[in-house]
Order: sequence, then structure tokens, then C-alpha cells
Amino acid sequence: MVEFQRTIGRSEENTCYLNLTDINGRSYGSRFPEHKTPLWIITEGKRYEASKHGGNQIWGNLRSWYKGEEIHAGDTIHIKYDPLADNIDGRVPVEISVAKRTENIPGIIVQKEPEEIEDAGAKVDIQMERDLENFLVNNLNLIEERLKLYEEEGINGRQYPTDVGTIDLLCKKAENFVVVELKKGRGSDSVVGQISRYIGWVRENLSNGHDVRGIIIVHDFDPKLKYAVLAHENLELKYYEIQIKFVSKQQIIEKFEKNI
Repeated sequence: MVEFQRTIGRSEENTCYLNLTDINGRSYGSRFPEHKTPLWIITEGKRYEASKHGGNQIWGNLRSWYKGEEIHAGDTIHIKYDPLADNIDGRVPVEISVAKRTENIPGIIVQKEPEEIEDAGAKVDIQMERDLENFLVNNLNLIEERLKLYEEEGINGRQYPTDVGTIDLLCKKAENFVVVELKKGRGSDSVVGQISRYIGWVRENLSNGHDVRGIIIVHDFDPKLKYAVLAHENLELKYYEIQIKFVSKQQIIEKFEKNI
């Protein structure tokens, strides 16, 4: 019997997946069925379709579970899995109950992992970085031609969850994988170490022998980052600029009238 409790993180709620790690950081994924095994999430007698993903996650149609059970970041859940239990309609049952609910307060500050804490000296506003991510999702060809966002089991490659963190943009080019990370104020060593972990995870769990490489999107030139990337043949840097142009009221009116 496998039983443990974990507190739902903001990334899990936003992307609708579950990590199989308890509140003390111990992982239980190796004691669950293998990758892509169909599961039932059973909560108070209600069943939700899901599947085991990678080494330490549950995926599938968990959006309906989050919505149906009103699960939010900060809630503590109790996960119970019996390896000897009979399958139900071809799916392995996993029981999940809510142990403690946290009031979902708008604007609540969620503690971040150390690698996600922004550098206080970052010159680019983090909200602008998020806006940049929104833009890049719809304009991946600006990063590289024929680049497409990866999709699997109803979850796309934006903020793609893995056992070792969340990838900003997981993409494909033909059969090969491309991991894209925005620097977001993180230190040079941190972002290179992070994207290297992601590349390793994708190579181990998704690539099926195809090539996996990484692209770091950065605003300012950083010599430390330059040399860190040069040490990895499967990494490259790409820089961007954001321009703001001031125009007159008359120019705005003319543009509006032209588009009517």
C-alpha cells in the first residue's frame, strides 16, 4: 500500500497535473504503475480518467478533477494506491481525498522554488517576460522556422510539467524536441542547469531516440551565460529587443479609420 500527503502547487493547478511527491519532498512515482498506464482518480466515489506520466506524475483529463472537486493551490490531498487492487474497466484505481483546504485568496503570494526566484537586479520587468511568452507561443517561427508547440494528452508544451520542473515552452521541429526557456531574471548558472535537466528529462521520457536541444531566450548580454552555454553543444542563446514607439493622437485616429 502506498499512502502519502502533498500540498497542491500553483503550477499543478494551472496546468492540471499531479506530482507524486509528498510534503517532505519524497517521490513515490516508482511505486506507481509505469508511464502511460490508464488510471481512475477516485474521490468520494466519483471517478476521473487519468494516466501515469513519466516517472513521477499523473496526467490525463485532470482538469475535470480539479474543477469537480474544487481543488486549488495550497490544498493538501491524501493519495492512496494499492498495487494489489483490481482494475476497474481496464484502469488502475488511485484514491485521492482532500485532507485540508486552503482559502483561495486572490493575489496570495505563493513561495517559489529557489531557482524560480527573480534576480532583484533584473532589468526587464517580469510581467513583460510573461507577455513575451504569450507572444512567442503564437509566433514560434520568430524563434526558429517550422518550430511547433508540443502537444500530448490534452496538455500542450507551454509551461510543460516534468518531474524536474516546468518547461517554459516545449517544442518540436519535425521529430526532434526543442526546449525553450526565458531567462526571467534567473542567474546564468541556474538557467543553464535548469534547461540541462529539462533536456535530460525529455531525452529520457519523450524523445524515443530523437534529438533534444535547448534555446535560452534572453534580453541582455551576459558574458557568464555566454560561456556557460558554449560548454554545451546542444544549447544556444537567442536575444530579443522590445521597442516602444510614441505616436500622435492623429496617427492613432488615422490608423483606426484605415482599419474600419
